[in-house]
Amino acid sequence: MTLKELLTQVGFDELLPYLEKYEPEHLDNLYAFREAYDILRNMEPANNFEGKIFVEWHGGEWEDEEKWIGVSPMHDCTWEEDLAKEIVVADDVHISKIEIAMHCLWEITYWGFSPAERQEMWRQKFGPQILANPYEVALDKLEESIWRHQTPRRLRSRGEDGRRYVTWTNARSFFDNRMNRSKRKREYRQDKRQEYLRKMAVRENLVRMLSAEGSSFRRNDVEFLLNVQYGRQYDYRSVTQEAGSRLAYILESMTRYQQLDLSRYDGALLFLHIPAGAPLEESALTVFKQGVRARLGYADIRFGSMTREADTPEVAATLLLNKCKVD
Repeated sequence: MTLKELLTQVGFDELLPYLEKYEPEHLDNLYAFREAYDILRNMEPANNFEGKIFVEWHGGEWEDEEKWIGVSPMHDCTWEEDLAKEIVVADDVHISKIEIAMHCLWEITYWGFSPAERQEMWRQKFGPQILANPYEVALDKLEESIWRHQTPRRLRSRGEDGRRYVTWTNARSFFDNRMNRSKRKREYRQDKRQEYLRKMAVRENLVRMLSAEGSSFRRNDVEFLLNVQYGRQYDYRSVTQEAGSRLAYILESMTRYQQLDLSRYDGALLFLHIPAGAPLEESALTVFKQGVRARLGYADIRFGSMTREADTPEVAATLLLNKCKVD
């Protein structure tokens, strides 16, 4: 049986209880696993591709080390090629095909919940650095200074793309025992400054995205995001073949496949990316907004949208949960 055949036989709701047990710390992201599962079920396996996925026990080699089920290899090729692979279950593995499907889903989403996310993750990690806003520029200058003046020359190197590398990433920690009090204070201030600049760089990029040309928001509508106490971002996709069900799919992701502690926040912003060739019906948008308000329950919920050119009729949504008021 191939992975494609297995996913066709098992529905996401069947494996959901196993996934909740396996991923108890990420119940707010269950919807992303559902999206990935639906993408895989709608995807055709690669033609004339031969490969195997081995379902085996791992671990248990050391005292007190627990054994676990591993499915591999699934990081060495595309999702289409993974779908074409034959599943081979070891003789000593006695679990249901539902559990096997859950493990395969978990493993294939290790680098991202869609092929596009996987490519973006690798681009950010290994692609050229593009400094888009002043916070990113300031962070880069600070990290350059630390790398140049506080890391021993023998541990420093640069890649062909100009990125900075340290032979041993804990180089600064290695010299902690040699630091006097003033140097430790300097390192503490630098760490706090890096943390602040990273946070503000993310917020500035969000503000720019939400107020880009064609958006229903202007910068002054969303600039408050720069000063919130804290927040959380969730991104959704309407993985459905029915254009009239796109917003219903996203709302179901929020209401049925996502467990949130809404008491931590006091406001929200929801932004829709709408394909130009497949606009939304006003009645569906009204029902969607009512559902979001009922789900979140905040008095302050702001809605915005942007029309974009796209090859598919999929709608994407970004939800920002924010804590604005000081307790």
